[in-house]
Amino acid sequence: MSKISICMATYNGEKYLKEQIDSILAQSNQEWELLIRDDGSHDNTVSIIKDYVGKYSNKISLIEGDKSYLGASLNFGQLLEYANGEYIMFSDQDDVWLPNKIELTLIAMKSAEQLYPDKPLLVHTDLKVVDPNLNIIAESMWGYQKLFPEIGDNLSTMMARNVVTGCATMINSKAKAVSTPIPKEAVMYDWWIGISVAKHGKIIPVGAPSILYRQHSDNVIGVQKMNILLLLKKVWSLRQLISANYRMIKKAVPHASFASLLLNKFLLKFHRPN
Repeated sequence: MSKISICMATYNGEKYLKEQIDSILAQSNQEWELLIRDDGSHDNTVSIIKDYVGKYSNKISLIEGDKSYLGASLNFGQLLEYANGEYIMFSDQDDVWLPNKIELTLIAMKSAEQLYPDKPLLVHTDLKVVDPNLNIIAESMWGYQKLFPEIGDNLSTMMARNVVTGCATMINSKAKAVSTPIPKEAVMYDWWIGISVAKHGKIIPVGAPSILYRQHSDNVIGVQKMNILLLLKKVWSLRQLISANYRMIKKAVPHASFASLLLNKFLLKFHRPN
């Protein structure tokens, strides 16, 4: 069994997929396996994956034979069921991992285990935001989006705003146990896992970026620079957004109150957490 299972969800990802897999193959830490599940691509994604599996059969596996068209969240949920490593990471199909991504994250995880030996743990890093050609848009996604990763270790604020980015995350096996199965109510798998770990364990942010987070027209989830117009737009649609997320939050935390969730989300728009 590999020490680290990397879960990669793909769908029509032929344009950038090779670059992403190559960046994983180039990692300074090689104690990993890469599990890939395709969600019904109709381009050359699966052919590309099979080519890599043929070359690196001891490192890369394609999960086949189950249902397609699950969407990103449940695609990662399926992968998580197959991931048996001591630690689990998540990979999008279109980014580029910096060469020390696994090493950096694992060091932080090992330090966290010394402090919290019996806890579900989630470690997540900052990201560099880049354009389709990997030109830097922002050296820090946390700064670019005005995210405050310290709120992630507080369940109430984590329910109000997700600060965990799945492709920059590592969890331990205890975190997998409290997060699976990922339900259909989950808006995104990383938010579900973040809430589950905040409820039962500890979330540890690492300020150094570990990934080039590529932004392009086909992103399922992208980033936008926070400004007054975007802020007003978010506030205007606040109740609608929370209503869409509330089913997931109630599934994870049955006693959660809609009123308290609305209040916490509203306050997070205007105040940096202490």
